[in-house]
Amino acid sequence: MIVSIMVPARHRESTFERALEAVRVDRGGDAGLESALARLTGGGTARPDTPDGWVTAVRVLPARAAAFAPFPEGIEPRLQAVLRARAIDRLYTHQAAAIAHVLERRDVVITTPTASGKTLCYNAPVLSALLRDPSARALYLFPTKALAQDQLAELHDLAARLRDASEDGSTSVGVFTYDGDTPQDARRAIRGRAHIVLSNPDMLHSGILPHHPRWAKLFENLRFVVIDELHAYRGVFGSHLANVLRRLRRVCGHYGSDPTFICSSATIANPRELAEALVERPFELVSESGAPRGEKAFLFVNPPVVNAELGIRRSCLAETRRIAAEFLKRRLQLIVFAQSRLATEILTTYLKDDFAGPPGTGEEIRGYRGGYLPQRRREIEKGLRDGTVRAVVATSALELGIDIGALDVCVMAGYPGSIAATWQRAGRAGRRSGRSAAVLVATSAPIDQFVVRNPAYFFDATPEHALIDADNLHILVEHVKCAAFELPFSASERYGRHDVQDVLGVLAENGFVHQDPSGGIWQWTSESYPADAVSLRSISSDNFVVIDTTNGAEVIGETSFTSGPATLHEKAIYLVEGALYQVERLDFDGRKAYVRQIDCDYYTDAITYTKVTVLETFEQGSSPRPAGVGAHGEVHVASRVVGFKKIKFYTNENVGSGELELPEQQMHTTSYWLTVPEAVMAALPYAADDRRDGIVGLSFAMRQVAQLLLMCDRQDIGISIGSGEQNLDTDEPRIFVYDNYPGGIGFSEPLFGMHGDLLVRTRELIAGCACKHGCPACVGPVGNTGPLAKVAALRILDLIA
Repeated sequence: MIVSIMVPARHRESTFERALEAVRVDRGGDAGLESALARLTGGGTARPDTPDGWVTAVRVLPARAAAFAPFPEGIEPRLQAVLRARAIDRLYTHQAAAIAHVLERRDVVITTPTASGKTLCYNAPVLSALLRDPSARALYLFPTKALAQDQLAELHDLAARLRDASEDGSTSVGVFTYDGDTPQDARRAIRGRAHIVLSNPDMLHSGILPHHPRWAKLFENLRFVVIDELHAYRGVFGSHLANVLRRLRRVCGHYGSDPTFICSSATIANPRELAEALVERPFELVSESGAPRGEKAFLFVNPPVVNAELGIRRSCLAETRRIAAEFLKRRLQLIVFAQSRLATEILTTYLKDDFAGPPGTGEEIRGYRGGYLPQRRREIEKGLRDGTVRAVVATSALELGIDIGALDVCVMAGYPGSIAATWQRAGRAGRRSGRSAAVLVATSAPIDQFVVRNPAYFFDATPEHALIDADNLHILVEHVKCAAFELPFSASERYGRHDVQDVLGVLAENGFVHQDPSGGIWQWTSESYPADAVSLRSISSDNFVVIDTTNGAEVIGETSFTSGPATLHEKAIYLVEGALYQVERLDFDGRKAYVRQIDCDYYTDAITYTKVTVLETFEQGSSPRPAGVGAHGEVHVASRVVGFKKIKFYTNENVGSGELELPEQQMHTTSYWLTVPEAVMAALPYAADDRRDGIVGLSFAMRQVAQLLLMCDRQDIGISIGSGEQNLDTDEPRIFVYDNYPGGIGFSEPLFGMHGDLLVRTRELIAGCACKHGCPACVGPVGNTGPLAKVAALRILDLIA
């Protein structure tokens, strides 16, 4: 049962009293949490026009008791004894069901909430098999090195207990991580001694499969492959992993092994389909959780309108800062999720300013994001577990299941972009059955406003589908190279949906492979090492290293190749846990950014120009003119950082700008596009600038609606405007919604199929907004367009829909 309170404006006072009563029931020692929630809702008297804004919805998810089952018969008695010594004398029902599938050699995917004990679903059958057959081996794959390190401690504890419980101490289970941080001198020992190898897809791709002869002992005896955090493998990363697993199965077949696959995932709409798409084998699904759940209050907060004429609301970051402060004042431990690295650093700076401890005390407020060095991240994680860190401001880097202890509150600065990601972040609070709260603070973005104004969409809808395209040719060809390097291809071998013999023929023309003259096997002949040229997570395998030259030369972080130009251009402000550094020089070819620590009151925001060119039209609508025509096909996307703005802390004023000349970044991908006929543009009773503003406003709204219809993450799609002559005044403008991955990942075709619904929903979004001239919740802020953007966009939709 879910206690649900939706809040019409005219009933907010009495409704919030009832909501708070629901939250207060049997609180006991949770006075701080209760007090903070009461403060956020104005003690039950919050109104839309108060300075504190208002809460648009409160849902209280009541506590749920555990459902237990006995150990399956196949679990080794020695392991059962060790688990009972840890007070685990029975299993949750989902653990027992998953373990039973594995013992029967069935591939299984477990999808239950955060902190439901999914780890034991794979550790128990793996350790049980190792105790019975010491020659057996298992490979664990985690999306990040941090997760592997986190699981290492758990496995080491179980292995030590098993050794101590044996009569002669001879029961030994070798558990080792094998990643980029593993010392060279330790790698040979790991290959020989490890029963369980903890790694990540990147290391499997570039460090294990290409050197499989050295790993013969592992591959000859490989019984289990565990893929943790399955939901992380979507889009381009998932498409790469599917090909890495194809290569893994080829190598296993070469050595005569056929491992069982065990996958665990947070809640997504299609866990079985995703697992089967990644591994290309049938899977059993375990989705009914037997774990207990603590009570959780979930609040939606919409910052108040500060300029009704422009539809501008109080800054989401400022509102998040205020809400986090309410919990911190009451000594509650919390995690704050921000949408970007920049927002993470800004919020870290704000909260450190508000809650700086006395000189000489430890840092209680910390930032956490990708690009921090491993030692810093481990230090922050330990601080959260032992309580010395009271609050952490993080990007999605802490969404995944790293153990950070039992936090009281999760505050999200902006809608994460998907239902699944939102629940995943909310699950970081109350992970160990304690009472907790989650607060979603909306930005002015249309998708955020849609969610907080329509809470049923979030609470009652199914989570998103995770989509991959393992046969994306851009990805497939690179992995065929890697596979040929590892083992020769036979003349009859299949690899994916495409005819791999044709792919090998193209590679032969370019000197990578050579076929035996008798029409036999294909051998790798190039001197290159193909795995080095393939990044599983981005367009390029290169990262930019950030070097602090304030006192000598010290590496303080790194940034991916794709985000490097926007964050590390010259004169950019680079932030690390609130410390400000100015980029003095960007060595683009050497992938290095040299920074110096400074003291300033602003940060920088890059300005990017994007141009899309149609290469091939796959399908086009046949609507009669003057209706707008939808189409989808292959496009070329060129983007370049052309300048930057200086934004003042706290006030968000634009206090300066600069121009930049950086190299252009290019990719081929797939796109949906809407063509607005020339007759429609000519019929608009507005000046040329106003017509252009209408197209810009329409594209802004379409992007938000497309994200909702596709149920994809914000970064999965991009938007651009163009036409045959790139002239929005006289030509036929095209609004492109493109897949933000090289080669495309499968969004453009379904969006083309929803062309009519896309236009109808876009009109509803714009017309339903209460602003007069356009605002961030519909066609974008007036400063980015003009005063007639909203009315012009609506007129265009009336003429083409």
